[in-house]
Amino acid sequence: MNLVSLPVSSGRYCLQIPLGERWRIGRRLVELGIPSVCTEDGGFQVEINTPLAALQVRSVVRQYLTSRQELVQNLEDCWRLKIQTGGQDG
Repeated sequence: MNLVSLPVSSGRYCLQIPLGERWRIGRRLVELGIPSVCTEDGGFQVEINTPLAALQVRSVVRQYLTSRQELVQNLEDCWRLKIQTGGQDG
């Protein structure tokens, strides 16, 4: 996933999101309380003011733009890592 973000102003970033995914991604971000908007020039802007918001934006964008196969592989890698480390949760 190659997500390019360009700072627009303090806390606002323009993301390169495919046109077909902007509505779904924007709706999910609003559900999470992260303001987002499609601009008149076709851009997609999000407001990121905290590290948590940055992680949530990354997670949502990744959920919609990464192939199912890659998401499954990442999950399997996490499970394998947990097994190798003895399954310690804290």
